[in-house]
Amino acid sequence: MAIQFKEIRQYLARNARLSICFEDGYYQDYLMISDIPTEKYKDLYVYGIGMIDVEFSKDIYTSPQNSDDTNSSIKIKECTFEPAIEIVLHKIPRDIKRKAEGLLLFKDIKPYLQIGRNFAVVNREDWSYKLYEWKRDIPDEYDDKFVFGIGMEDNFDENDKDIIKALEKRSYDSCMNKRMVIVLSDTGRTDIENVKCEGVDSGSTEAAGLNKQTTYGKGPFFLLVTADEWNHDDDQWLGIYVSKKEAKEAYDRAVAWWDEEREHMHYSTSQRVAMFEYIAEDDRFREVERKELD
Repeated sequence: MAIQFKEIRQYLARNARLSICFEDGYYQDYLMISDIPTEKYKDLYVYGIGMIDVEFSKDIYTSPQNSDDTNSSIKIKECTFEPAIEIVLHKIPRDIKRKAEGLLLFKDIKPYLQIGRNFAVVNREDWSYKLYEWKRDIPDEYDDKFVFGIGMEDNFDENDKDIIKALEKRSYDSCMNKRMVIVLSDTGRTDIENVKCEGVDSGSTEAAGLNKQTTYGKGPFFLLVTADEWNHDDDQWLGIYVSKKEAKEAYDRAVAWWDEEREHMHYSTSQRVAMFEYIAEDDRFREVERKELD
């Protein structure tokens, strides 16, 4: 039985920033787990768990923007880069055999954890902990412990007696200054909803069906001149195309036009012709490489 997001979310710290990442590099950021609707991502499979620096709005007071709105974006002056727990999700599970059903054991989540750096393994019974720099350093003695929670905290030199001053010296926050916290217990949590999901064999008919659903190239395709990032204020829309043939022809014409245009014009930001495809099933856009249109 694989691990789905609807299960792992029950173990994530309530006060940790989160970045939900997908196989094509697209991601959504959340200030806390409660900002993610219960039904959202629930049937996707966990592919990896790590830490990352990502952008968040400086506005933590008003309600968060609708993350499904592809027209919403955060301007650079309105955002800040902060460390977050990264959960990578896929539609098809990794080929990792789960050791136990029901509540998660440490040996069930260990293969999904980032290689490094810096872990704190905490004993829920007395809140004592041990530090490990790399995942490979974590001994097997924890394997049969129940997972109580997954979080993130400041990483600092345990020998530094004045921790507050040491933290104040940091000019910025980063995942490089953090350690992943894995809280383990001798007994399983009683508030966890047992979530059963059927494992999907990557070679099965069901997996083939999922692959078919996630096949790109169906369109529609959106052609534009973009400056540095999607939804940039300087984007120039050039056209929308239903078929790959029309999209390819339009893309080649636009590249030729833009190469000539740049010889006569000066732009303050680096701009380029780009093609994006709208993925209806996920309600999002992804950038298309030219070779995909052949």
